[in-house]
Amino acid sequence: MTGLKLSRLLEGVKVLEVPPTDPEVTGLCYDSRRLKAGDCFVAIPGTHTDGHRYVETALRDGAVAAVVQRRTGSGWPQVVVPDTRRALALMASTLYDHPSRDLVVIGVTGTDGKTTTTTMIQQMLLSAGRPAGSMSTVDIRVGDSVDVNETRQTTLEALEVQEQLARMRDRGLKVVVIESSSHGLALQRVVGVDFDVAVFTNIAHEHLDFHKTIEADREAKASLIDLTAASRDKGIVKTTVLNRDDPSFAYLVDRPIARQLTYGIQMDADFKADRVDLIPEGLRLEASTPLGPLAVRLKLSGRWNAANALAAAAAGVAVGLTLDQIRDGLERFSGVSGRMERVDLGQPFAVIIDYAHTPQSLEKVLRELRPITKGKLIAVFGSAGDRDREKRPWMGEIAARLSDYAVFTNEDPREEDAMTILGEIAAGADEVGWKEGENYARIEDRRQGIAQAVRRARPGDTILLAGKGHERSILIGRGKEPWDERAVAEAAIRGLPQ
Repeated sequence: MTGLKLSRLLEGVKVLEVPPTDPEVTGLCYDSRRLKAGDCFVAIPGTHTDGHRYVETALRDGAVAAVVQRRTGSGWPQVVVPDTRRALALMASTLYDHPSRDLVVIGVTGTDGKTTTTTMIQQMLLSAGRPAGSMSTVDIRVGDSVDVNETRQTTLEALEVQEQLARMRDRGLKVVVIESSSHGLALQRVVGVDFDVAVFTNIAHEHLDFHKTIEADREAKASLIDLTAASRDKGIVKTTVLNRDDPSFAYLVDRPIARQLTYGIQMDADFKADRVDLIPEGLRLEASTPLGPLAVRLKLSGRWNAANALAAAAAGVAVGLTLDQIRDGLERFSGVSGRMERVDLGQPFAVIIDYAHTPQSLEKVLRELRPITKGKLIAVFGSAGDRDREKRPWMGEIAARLSDYAVFTNEDPREEDAMTILGEIAAGADEVGWKEGENYARIEDRRQGIAQAVRRARPGDTILLAGKGHERSILIGRGKEPWDERAVAEAAIRGLPQ
């Protein structure tokens, strides 16, 4: 990459203090361990550490400048800004020559369904002959090429977002769909991205450890509308796609933007489901749309995917797809790893893997599985450590109300005591009359927890493995242990006595 003068890189960034020199910068870095000579180091305050601690080290190791919120030590040159996260996002966009200006960009936010909707839109665009990419919790897609997202971040850091956008632009893509989490929005990872369409799934109880209040979470997600409305004009009408059935609609509907499109299953909307039926291969959806009636057979389980499909259809209309292109794209889409994924080795009971890790998503999945389960419904799940504690007893209560037996087990305990987490989940189950040993078990080791559920299952039962989905690690302490939910489930099934 050819270098840019520091002053050029800082264009658009609010600067409080600049050094007297104007060095050539060949890259950006916010992790001092990855620093290369010629980089500009950006000091980001993080959860576990503060980048300001490493400024002098970075300058000594070859950084040509450092961007900081407060001067630190005697190292020079340092650029002082009010917000280094915002500065990183804007500088990254400049470094990669503002790639989003050459792309149609669709952002997808919400609590549940973001990954499915993001991937559904990308696949729909591809099938319509529109070269498209996407960034999601699960993977990075560049046309037909798929790379696993190993970061455990739904929305990449700002530098990586811009790097991926530049890669997609340079590969000739025309549209990119970005799964934009409330964390990513609040931490300004998509500042500097010129969005054209903002899609909302739902807003529910999530990440209160980070946002503190549901209002702050909602406001973080709503900021995607503001970013979209304020973005550079690229000939696409700036559009927001809103879920008419979700309580957040009343909050979002007054956010100013050029065009709003709505979708709904219950409430009247621009894209309104007239009928949703479960069929052997998935769902049949009939809907009214501004372009006429839409009838689709989806290869997806879960009634909520009808809403995701309507959101995707609205996004398709927003970027100029025809109804035939939308129908063909939706019917070709076969789902996302770890989302209502069946594990079938010929065993006489069903095993379903799903990422459901919020109270609302757990309840949705259990309610979906209940009527199609002839025998017992067994839930296996946990709750993340160092995250929202309020949801734990709530999830235990949901399991007690909607399943017949549960195994409470590790999700990502991080630096919390695993059994304490499981005890807080169990407290919610106890509250509604469940008893440990009779109705549920607490098994810290997830592999053992899954094996216990599999051994317990009888013909006609359904086991739901919730909370991990596609993830390839379990976070214990500050380390990662490799994990593959499907492989563990298959091993447990194969271990059954024949």
